[in-house]
Amino acid sequence: MWITRESGLGLLALVEIARHGRCTAEEIAERYGLSAPFLRQIMGHARRAGLVLSSPGRSGGYTLARPAANITLEEALASFGERLAPVACLAGIPCSQQDTCPTRPLWERLEERIEEWLREVTLEDLAKGRL
Repeated sequence: MWITRESGLGLLALVEIARHGRCTAEEIAERYGLSAPFLRQIMGHARRAGLVLSSPGRSGGYTLARPAANITLEEALASFGERLAPVACLAGIPCSQQDTCPTRPLWERLEERIEEWLREVTLEDLAKGRL
């Protein structure tokens, strides 16, 4: 439903990596006043999804596994477990009005539009301020 704090921070970190090429969790955490251990935990999701590569050591950090222009926001958010739904019933939460709700078609169409848009916008778009 809503973007979680974890997903928001994960997306922020991915954009920072897209901007700078290579970043450590400590650099990103310091820039934004975050917890580096929490950020490393979040970035584990992006690494497992194949969006970032991580290198240990002094000159290590995170780099994107593909060009930022080839990573959509839909894919980035999905790596953190997000599936956006404008209302609870579309997120799988049972609703007694599900079969008779006159507004459900509106929410379904909105969800489709959100998904389409997230497939169009890339990390490069965010990194270069092209929204």
